[in-house]
Parts: sequence; structure tokens; C-alpha cells
Amino acid sequence: MNKFIRAIKSLDAAVMKELLHKEPKWLAWSEEDGKNGLHYLCGQDISGDPQKEEASLQLLKLLLSGGMDMNAIHRIPDNRCGFFPATPLWYAYTRGRNEKLYTYLLKKGANPNHCMFAIAWYDDVKAAVQFTKHGAAMEEEAFLSAFNWKRFEIAEWFLKNGANVDYADSEGNTALHLAVKRNFKLDQVQMLLKFGADADQPNKEGVSPKALAELNNRTKLLRLFETG
Repeated sequence: MNKFIRAIKSLDAAVMKELLHKEPKWLAWSEEDGKNGLHYLCGQDISGDPQKEEASLQLLKLLLSGGMDMNAIHRIPDNRCGFFPATPLWYAYTRGRNEKLYTYLLKKGANPNHCMFAIAWYDDVKAAVQFTKHGAAMEEEAFLSAFNWKRFEIAEWFLKNGANVDYADSEGNTALHLAVKRNFKLDQVQMLLKFGADADQPNKEGVSPKALAELNNRTKLLRLFETG
């Protein structure tokens, strides 16, 4: 750990000011994958400590005033797309769980995208509203993941805000397929049906949610599919 990161982890703005006065080069420092001081700062778990939250905010303002990019990308390896573009905002929300930081970054115009899967994981409707207010795009794959993770409050929020209830994964399975396969409760199936889920939509193997229910003798589900 270099002295710049040690200063960040101390959350001491005075120490940071002195370091940057002597060696302003640290403002341009990053690791080979793009991870820099902002990522380290925003990723610190402050565990809901108000004093640490305020100290982290003052340090964030100091680094941004020095010219650091609030949208700097840390390239985290990802098998699906090569790398995931982790921004300081993503770190503040996902790793640091620092509401003061991510609220400040959103208000300052940070790119709000790439955070919806994390918001879905935390079943965080409040954050979903906040991020979309600042321009975050709807991610239907995040809806499907939320439902699969049994994060039903945020899953319903996605549907209320335009997510396609019949969005399918790479194998053609929709949320309704998952609900039948995983034996979810009837009221969770009803939520999908309320938003128009298609019980006859086949996956890539040609199997529909209704066919799955028939195969497993799910009579209550089949009645629900008939009545909607």
C-alpha cells in the first residue's frame, strides 16, 4: 500500500492536503487496471459512522477539486463482457455503502449507470428511485436477477417502471419460468401475472412456464394461470 492510499484510508483531509502540496503527482496515480484513489476512498466500508461519512465527503471534495475524474473506470474482469466498468459512484454504493458519498456524486453529475444490479441485490427501492432520477437507465436483466434473488420489492419496482416482465435470460427463461422451477409462492407468481407475464412463452428448449407446471403437477399454479 503506497502513502497516497494510506492517507486516503486515514480519512484525514489535512494529511492529504499536505501530501498533495508536496507531491501533486498522486492525483494522476492509478493501478494498471485503472483503480485510483477515488475508488479506494469510495470503497471504504464506513459502517454507517456519521463522522467517517463526513470525513470521507471532505476528502472526496478535496480530490475532485484537484482534478480527479469522478467517472474514472476501474476495469474489473468480467467473463461476459471483458471487464466491468466500476466507477467511484459504484464503489460508494456497493462497497462503501456510503450514502453521503453516492448522493453527492449523483448531484455533481456522476454517471449513474452500471449500479442497478447492486441496487437489485440490496432490494433498495429508495436508491433505485434516486439513481433513475439522475438518469440511470432501466436494466431489464437486473429485474430478472432481482426476482431470481427473491428481492421482490425491487423486482416489483422494476415492473412498475417499465421493465419487460417476459425478459428472458440466455436460455430463454423468464421470471415466470424461474418462479415455477424454484417453487416460489403464489403471490409472487401473481405479481408477475398482474404485469402480463406470458405462461405460454417457451424457453430455448421449447418449454413454457405452463408446461413446467403441468410436468410437476402444480395444480394451484395451473389454476392461477387460467384465471390470471
